[in-house]
Amino acid sequence: MKTNIGGQAVIEGVMMRGASSMALSVRDELGNIRTETTRFPAKKPWYRKVPFLRGIVNLVISMVQGTKIIGKSAEVMAEEVDPDGDSMGLVMTISTMLGIVLALGLFVGLPTAISAGIFALFKLDATTHVWLKSLIEGVAKMLVLVCYMSAISAMKEIRRVFMYHGAEHKTIACYESELPLTVENVQKCSRYHDRCGTSFIVFVVVLSIVLMMVLDVVLAACGVTMFFESSNWWLRMLLKIALLPVTAGISYEVLMGLAKTNFVLFRPLKWLGKQFQRLTTREPSDDMCEVAIASFNAVLQMDADQTIPEARFPEPMTVDEFKKQVAAGVLPQATGVSDIDWLTAAVLNIKTEQLANPKLKVPFGWTLRLAHMANRIADGEPWQYVVSREQFGGRDFYVDKDVLIPRPETELVVEQATKLIHDGDKVLDLCCGSGIVGVTVASDRKVNVTFADVSKKAIRIAKFNAKNNKIKGKFVVSNMFAAVKGKYNAIVCNPPYIETATIDTLDSSVKDYGAAPCFGRRSGWAGFLPHVGSRGAQAFAFKWRVGDGNRLQSGGNGAADVCRQVRRNAYQRLQSQRPNRCMQIEVKREKI
Repeated sequence: MKTNIGGQAVIEGVMMRGASSMALSVRDELGNIRTETTRFPAKKPWYRKVPFLRGIVNLVISMVQGTKIIGKSAEVMAEEVDPDGDSMGLVMTISTMLGIVLALGLFVGLPTAISAGIFALFKLDATTHVWLKSLIEGVAKMLVLVCYMSAISAMKEIRRVFMYHGAEHKTIACYESELPLTVENVQKCSRYHDRCGTSFIVFVVVLSIVLMMVLDVVLAACGVTMFFESSNWWLRMLLKIALLPVTAGISYEVLMGLAKTNFVLFRPLKWLGKQFQRLTTREPSDDMCEVAIASFNAVLQMDADQTIPEARFPEPMTVDEFKKQVAAGVLPQATGVSDIDWLTAAVLNIKTEQLANPKLKVPFGWTLRLAHMANRIADGEPWQYVVSREQFGGRDFYVDKDVLIPRPETELVVEQATKLIHDGDKVLDLCCGSGIVGVTVASDRKVNVTFADVSKKAIRIAKFNAKNNKIKGKFVVSNMFAAVKGKYNAIVCNPPYIETATIDTLDSSVKDYGAAPCFGRRSGWAGFLPHVGSRGAQAFAFKWRVGDGNRLQSGGNGAADVCRQVRRNAYQRLQSQRPNRCMQIEVKREKI
């Protein structure tokens, strides 16, 4: 059983389009499926019925609608907020225009340039090698298409969209197989479909190659050589662009025709389209199939019953309305944050001063995210992990469960370190975590910083924070000094310093969300403590005093543990003193 229903994958959702209606289903922040439906005008315009012309019109309409529904899905998923209050429609329009320019540059300009470069390199005459020029441009165009699709499919976000693309195809295939639309049945079906937009793009490229070959032969036979001259490359590009509507119209009719037949002569084209679909579709998860089924069923119901009213996503709200929800207790006071403006800005990921813009609109998806965050905070999760940020030293840092939350007292380490460190020093940030110490020191001093941590996830976050604060550094995954190479003028370190016996008495927000994966702890932080002493090491900063040649000067606490750890991993024969709250470590012999 064939159907005229087609679709498009979007951000965490699927759009399905039927004969008289369209449905967009998206899984929101709370895990619920939300669906918006739209009815089309009862009477189609005449130009939507004319062969070849309808292909061009459908292409334009699909581009416009595709842009709109992607924006809709982004609103549901709280992907972005426009801090300037400008129309996101304008932003999406500009993005679409830039996308068109990029596509023309990649698939028209680049193959033309490659062909011109090869002919210039080998000093070939384009007027006498017409077929060769067209062939080179065609091969280059196909290679560009393959490379482009392969490149974007490697992106995590795009990969999820391609999984939803697979769910869309599987759902349509399940319906056409006359099977009940269940997740189990959908997953059994093929993720390839004859009416896929990917196949349409491939047909456009193939037909453009064929048409240019034919046109080149005709032009050469008529003695028209201006389109082949290297200096007139722009004329050739304009010719190709002018042919695009013609190619699109023919490709649409070919796509629709191939979907209705399985004639043996047409199978190579179908096969080619499905090979490219391997790049743009992925096997979906069960929850993705649920979204696709919801969208498909909504279209079936809307097409079957014209009395069913349209459904709409909630409209965006003003910042004041949004803040009222926050103040009304949507977020519990357990957050420990009394500044509602700051919290609202943190949730929206914008600057506090941007909240005063009366034009700023908050998509309803952000209210869902707010509710999700509220649930996490109510469960005892620190609000810094919820909003994924914390301020330290006047700078914003990204944090999550893979690193410890920066504490105000850590600023004492930075303060002491900046006193000991000079411009040009090589600095090691040991147990770097989120990288706050090394980044802050490097922001205050012109130094070369190496960030080291036992956790790969912590190193990833440190890289992000360093880049976000325009700090260049070296990043090493190392269990303390194990993988650290070279000599350093200064070492800063802020390891976990909670005593084992104290862990069970801690607040759940600290005990249960203490970045345990970073340290591979067995019980509390006991797995890490053997490296720093049974009592727990305190944050410290120490520096080789070049003038003496044999002394380390340190700021911070935990002198005995510092000595023990440094002696074990870096130096030998250490002695410690604590004059004026500043620890000094005597070094008899350097080990590294």
